Amino acid sequence: MNIDSLLNLKLGIHAQASGGGKVPGEVAEILDQDLFVFVPESGLDVSEGTLLRLSDGQDSILARVKEITGNGILMTIECYASPGNERRQDVRIYDRVYFHAKFLCRSDKKFEVLPEAMERIKGNKLIIESFLKGKYGYAGSYEPPSSREPSFNQSLWELNRKVDLLIHMYLAEDFMTLMKTSPRDVNISASGIRFITRESFRPGDLLEISLILPMAPLLFMRLAAEVIRLKPVTSNESERYAVATRFLQVDSETREDIIRYLFRRQREFLRKRQA
Repeated sequence: MNIDSLLNLKLGIHAQASGGGKVPGEVAEILDQDLFVFVPESGLDVSEGTLLRLSDGQDSILARVKEITGNGILMTIECYASPGNERRQDVRIYDRVYFHAKFLCRSDKKFEVLPEAMERIKGNKLIIESFLKGKYGYAGSYEPPSSREPSFNQSLWELNRKVDLLIHMYLAEDFMTLMKTSPRDVNISASGIRFITRESFRPGDLLEISLILPMAPLLFMRLAAEVIRLKPVTSNESERYAVATRFLQVDSETREDIIRYLFRRQREFLRKRQA
């Protein structure tokens, strides 16, 4: 995800120095996904491999120094900078997922529209789960078998994943619609999701979120969400907005599914960085 989708570069950003001070600067160039050049306004004591917190005053990221050049500091984005002592439901990651946000109503109509939206969301979830976890038995384990298990177990697990996929495709029209789109950059936790859009939503707007999380089996979810914050982000394209939302009335099973996805993806990202 490019830094101009995460921070508002028009506001100016600052780096958190090791001693606790803030050093203002600017992003002089965006080179590629996750890669950019930061130019501090004053001296910044860093070396290759140093991890810095960069902020626009509202959101923060962690970025690692790759190279110090005559034109500035070449850095790569590591992750979203979470507050300390975060709870499980507050863990956040950046990922690319199949995602769609559907506008339902403005804030003044929310309490009229929300009950009907929740009934639709719960009904769809029950239909799918009656096949995946109902009288036919659960279609397969969440984790792939280890390489030490017999090849039969691996084949059975792969077959169960395909059955899960077919059930989702048959029962959920939104699933097929999403799979025909391209994955989008999002910042997600068990309590909400942040995404980039050209639509100018308002705080308090009610949305219906559809997303597919990259798990085994795939996690297809519909969730009701309320817009809590909106800010413009810099871009060479038309005006875009970073929209922060809060999920509403999430059942405990869905919340645990999201948390399981978050921690698994964290482990995967960590293994890639260490490779």
